[in-house]
Amino acid sequence: MKCPIIDWRMVGASCGMALALTACVTTSKYNSMMQQQKALEGSLQSEINADQVKIEQLEDGIRVRMSGELLYHSGSVGLSSSGQAALAKVAPQLSTMAAQNNEIDVIGNTDDVPIGRELAERYPSNWELAGARAAVVVRYLQENGVDPTKLRAISAGQYHPIDPNDSAVDREHNRRTDLLVRPH
Repeated sequence: MKCPIIDWRMVGASCGMALALTACVTTSKYNSMMQQQKALEGSLQSEINADQVKIEQLEDGIRVRMSGELLYHSGSVGLSSSGQAALAKVAPQLSTMAAQNNEIDVIGNTDDVPIGRELAERYPSNWELAGARAAVVVRYLQENGVDPTKLRAISAGQYHPIDPNDSAVDREHNRRTDLLVRPH
C-alpha cells in the first residue's frame, strides 16, 4: 500500500511552523506524531516557558531538547531535582510512545571546554562525559516505566554544537541532552 505524500512545507505553513522537507508518511502517523508532540509540550510547558526545553517536530520524529542546566548538577553527571522532575513529567508519554513502536535516542552533548579536575579522572574527555549523562537519563527513564529495548544512550560529545563555543551563553546552549523519538 502506498502512503499518501504530505508536503511538510504546506502542513507546517498551516500550523505556523516552517518545515522545509517533503516526506512520505501516512496521515494517521502524522496526526499521531502531532498529538504526541502536543502532549509532551503540555507536560513540559513551564520548562519551555523558562527556555530550558525546546520541542521540535522533525521529518523523522520529535526532538525534545533539554538544557544541561535543567538536567544536571554543575560539574556532575547526577540528575538534579529539576531534571528528575522534568523527566518524570514526560516518562508516561515516552512509555506510551515506546509501546507504539517508537525508539528513543538519548543524545548527550557538551561544549568544547576540557573536563574539569573533579571529573577528569573518571571522564577523561567530553565524549565520555556526554555519554555518561545520556546513560543517566536512559536509566532514569527505564526506572520510570520506559521500555529499555526502545532506549539508546548516545554521546555526541562536543562535536555537534548548536552555537559557536565562543561565549559562556553559547557554551551553555551546547551543553544539552536531546531525546529523539522516532518511529521504528
